[in-house]
Amino acid sequence: MKPYFALTIGALGAIAACTHHAAQVQSGGEVVTTTTPATASVLPVGTTMTARVNQTLGGSASREGDQFTATVTNAVVAQNGATAIPAGATLFGRVTGMHDANSPADQAVIRLAFDSIAFNGRAFPFGGNVSNVAVRSESGAASTSNAVRGSVAGGAVGAVAGAIISGGELNRVLTTGILGAAAGTVISLGVGTNHAVIPAGTNMTVRSTQEVRVR
Repeated sequence: MKPYFALTIGALGAIAACTHHAAQVQSGGEVVTTTTPATASVLPVGTTMTARVNQTLGGSASREGDQFTATVTNAVVAQNGATAIPAGATLFGRVTGMHDANSPADQAVIRLAFDSIAFNGRAFPFGGNVSNVAVRSESGAASTSNAVRGSVAGGAVGAVAGAIISGGELNRVLTTGILGAAAGTVISLGVGTNHAVIPAGTNMTVRSTQEVRVR
């Protein structure tokens, strides 16, 4: 019985070592699952990183179809201590939707999608969502939100600037016709004609939406 028991414990330990560690993070009422890679070879769905945007996004600075990049600021370290994504890695993305507010009640939004990540001289397909970002109005006031927020009055969506729009609020945005169907994270740039932007140098939190083999 003792050898069998030892083998069982060893097997359980091996299984645990291969299991991705997931944490539940409350994001303004929305539960976001983040995952730490088990090794540096595979980025599981939910791998989260902080990246600095290299171009100003939104307002007159952006058009649908524009490409942008973001630089990973903190290394993503796997459970075994190896570096899965080094600081300085580059995320490549696109603006997949834009709508500027044209009236005091109009909702301004931008939609961002990621295509790939590059480091150590290699590029890999990468899909991800923005889960937290700050925007700044043209007047210079900052607004940060990682919550899914919004209010509907007379059919008009009114998500605060910087809110990540998803679920029912996203359906309302699409129903109003201000954005077509496409991949990416929809971010509120506020309501009304005082346009907000995501300034160059802004940090955003990006969460992977697909498994990526990087070794």
